[in-house]
Amino acid sequence: MEKSPDQRLLELEAKVKLLEKQKASLEKKLEFSDKKVIIFDMMIDIAEEELKIPIRKKSLPQQLTDSRLSKKKG
Repeated sequence: MEKSPDQRLLELEAKVKLLEKQKASLEKKLEFSDKKVIIFDMMIDIAEEELKIPIRKKSLPQQLTDSRLSKKKG
């Protein structure tokens, strides 16, 4: 049985409200995660500076990495 236009409109409005709630929740989680990343980054900086602990892995330039891979294959 086909739904009336009013029923369809009510369903769509309910879906919009649900999506708006989900969006707000995800935005809050994203904001929290962003703050968490900043705090962790600050903690690492402090540990590296004050405690002289090398925490971050020093990344190699892409060209050097590629040349090392080609040497292993050959």
